[in-house]
Amino acid sequence: LLKRNLYKSMAEIRIIKGDITERETDAIINASNDMLILGSGLGGAIRAKGGKEIVEELSRYKHLGLGKAVITGSGKLKTKHIIHVALNRFDESIDVENIYPALINAFKLASSYSLKSISIPDMSMGIMRVSPQKAAEKIFSAIKDFLATNKSSSIELYEIVLWDMDTLYIYRDVYEEFFEV
Repeated sequence: LLKRNLYKSMAEIRIIKGDITERETDAIINASNDMLILGSGLGGAIRAKGGKEIVEELSRYKHLGLGKAVITGSGKLKTKHIIHVALNRFDESIDVENIYPALINAFKLASSYSLKSISIPDMSMGIMRVSPQKAAEKIFSAIKDFLATNKSSSIELYEIVLWDMDTLYIYRDVYEEFFEV
């Protein structure tokens, strides 16, 4: 299922079902911990599919503050870059409040690299589950606010990549509320 809409003619927002590690956008976002360890879940898939180059590049960073973002190459993945955002301390639960600042920082970083397209994962998934409704609210709030305050951003496509249809329907409903579709 693909949902396309323009938000005030500045950017396209898509909600799709799929595997974010297979996307060909300029960057994918990796929801990580503050130690930037690619353990299980999305991080593990990135490590397995992308290769050790990503792990080696991340080893330059000892710690990333919560809500912060860094960019690396993508190894063998189809995307050009990976933007890693710190949503929780290592071995602790995700605080849903970290999603918004992390995404704002990721969007700023993507724009500073003149990236045109970015794929965002379902940040409610993985071993540190949070409510899909709350995660969607934070994601769309960050996109909406970034679009409103960064009119010269290079990002033309925000693609939210979800693993299952039930979550896609939740995100679709939140999208329609936020963007008054």
